[in-house]
Amino acid sequence: MEVEHFSHPDHPLILINQVLEYSCELVICSGCEGPIWGPCYSCTSCYFFLHKTCAALPREIKRRIHRRHPLHLLAKPPYKGQYRVCVCDRCNKTCNSFVYRCSVCDFDLHIKCAFQPGFLEVDSQAHQVAHKDHPLILNEEQEYHGEGVICSVCKEPMSGPSYSCTSCNVFLHKKCAELPPEIKRQIHPEHPLRLLPNHHLICGFCKETCYESFVYCCFVCEFNLHIKCAFPPCVYAADQDQGHQFRSLLNPRSLKSISFTCNACGTDGDDSPFGCTMCQLVVHEECISLPRTLKTALHHHPRIIHTYQLQQCIESINKYCGICRREVDTEYGVYYCPDCDFVAHVNCSREYGDSATETAGENEEEQSVAVDDQSMEPSFRVVREIKHGEERIIEEIEHFSHQHNLIFTDKVDDDLKCNGCMLPISTPFYSCASCNFFLDKTCIELPRRKKWQYHENQLILLWEHYLYKCSVCKQRCRGLRYTCDVCGLRIDVRCFKSILKDCFKHGGHEHPLYLPADRKNILRCNIEGHWLPPLLADDGENIPHCSGCCVTEESKVFLKCAVCDFKLGMKCATLPYKARHEYDDHPLSLTYINENDYQPSCIICEKDRDPKLWFYRCEQCDFDAHPECALGKYPYFKPGGVHKYPNHPHPLALVLKTEDYRPQACDSCGEPCDDLALECTDPNCSFIVHWERWQCFDSLS
Repeated sequence: MEVEHFSHPDHPLILINQVLEYSCELVICSGCEGPIWGPCYSCTSCYFFLHKTCAALPREIKRRIHRRHPLHLLAKPPYKGQYRVCVCDRCNKTCNSFVYRCSVCDFDLHIKCAFQPGFLEVDSQAHQVAHKDHPLILNEEQEYHGEGVICSVCKEPMSGPSYSCTSCNVFLHKKCAELPPEIKRQIHPEHPLRLLPNHHLICGFCKETCYESFVYCCFVCEFNLHIKCAFPPCVYAADQDQGHQFRSLLNPRSLKSISFTCNACGTDGDDSPFGCTMCQLVVHEECISLPRTLKTALHHHPRIIHTYQLQQCIESINKYCGICRREVDTEYGVYYCPDCDFVAHVNCSREYGDSATETAGENEEEQSVAVDDQSMEPSFRVVREIKHGEERIIEEIEHFSHQHNLIFTDKVDDDLKCNGCMLPISTPFYSCASCNFFLDKTCIELPRRKKWQYHENQLILLWEHYLYKCSVCKQRCRGLRYTCDVCGLRIDVRCFKSILKDCFKHGGHEHPLYLPADRKNILRCNIEGHWLPPLLADDGENIPHCSGCCVTEESKVFLKCAVCDFKLGMKCATLPYKARHEYDDHPLSLTYINENDYQPSCIICEKDRDPKLWFYRCEQCDFDAHPECALGKYPYFKPGGVHKYPNHPHPLALVLKTEDYRPQACDSCGEPCDDLALECTDPNCSFIVHWERWQCFDSLS
């Protein structure tokens, strides 16, 4: 890690993690003049070193000992005449290196005098400082430690899970040993608070003396917090529905108002706020009664939950609202989904919430489970399963889309194509032992019925023998698709997998992509029964161009980036990452950036291609191709299968007759078959018929 520091402007400083030894001499910090034994910042060109803590010192601080002006950090004492002379006004010792100074009053402070004792030496969690001699052992049991045994951090009696050192008879509560080294609190929003050894400081919240071994301090403002005040009981309560004791922070007889930011919804207020003194929360009056849970049609899980402390609820924090797609400030209250990383602004959630309850009662829980059960109706029946240790493996299934049972296999083959999504198989899959039929695991796990947040009716998973046009990407497809019986919406499973969740991560872009949720355009069909895409603006704005192919797509359905001006049409969003072509022996990879400066061309069609647009490439053969050339005219259909035709005795297979084939005349209409056709599987029979002819026959039979 490399940093630029004001005290050493000529060269950058490099972070060195090992203990330093130079010719058996002690290495001295150029900031505090103390010895360096561990990680530090160093200049490789000069004999210059800084503790990590000294390198992170604030450039300006305020101290009670000098209230009139802030103190500014200087790398060296100022000149007085021809000499650098500086004496600390607290300890009366000479300052030779870093010093905090008020130039107005000629007031100086050593950096060690400017901070609490121990600040420059502590850079770890409580248990690493409270007991350095031996490792601590975790005991998860609710063990009784004996009368009079207290925690070495908070000085409270021991109970519950703990860390202990049997050699020294030292005990720490588990929650005390795992205290974070740095926190942020609304009572002091300007700067973070750091965990430091306590020296009988005064708590800035309760105004009492801190007697614990550790305390949270702001080293800029000299603000301190008890551990108990930093983590009040109702914030960390297991039951999030525990009521807060909100009271008006202003005298009701006065007509005054104050400006504040509401901790419940994250928006500014300019009226009479209400506060919970135990939790250090300040909220609008209307936010006191925020519903604990909401149901929204814009999210695929049954409920979202309000929280003031998002970091305590989910590990990976999503920074963008799942409804408006704008950034979410996780320091304030939000709604989140307990089943995924969905988060949403409070006001967005209330606007699009379909129903609300203060608490999740028994009836609501039963309804949520019922919705989940209906939504997750499986598309297969388990025939045989085995147990491998604690893992349960479904070995054989019966899937509604195929007449034979399917067997599990984990030997992935790039040359195989899934009959459900028509993409190359890259995960464990199920195959038919009797015919050339495969389904990858993601298609097997698709539920038979699904409620989609962008459509008002339930969708049903069906198997489609015909070539149909997907309502989202407008491409000809065959295989598994979701269908609405009310309006005729048809979504192939490739598109559905991409837009099922609230955000979509694509390898061609660094940020998450979203379907913009316009309340005026979602969840509706027009009067003719056709589905309306959710992304077409009502004010007639131009449809954007896809960043992958630079084409304005017919579907008008685009995934958009919440961070930058990147837009991706569904045709490009569902392109397979790997593809095969007969002109190359290796798999082709979808590529997003042309690193060469020359004007490239497509190997297949021999035409120039735009270097800014996506293409398929084989690095081994220097093979580049347009996506449409690499994938062909019908990328999402699979030849083969067994079909019947009236008055013909043999089974027929679906084939694609390209210009490389010698055209044969259709036995039904006499025209050449130069596209999709059904061909007799008997090698002694030359029967062939157009695909459209068979579709007409099959639809009438």
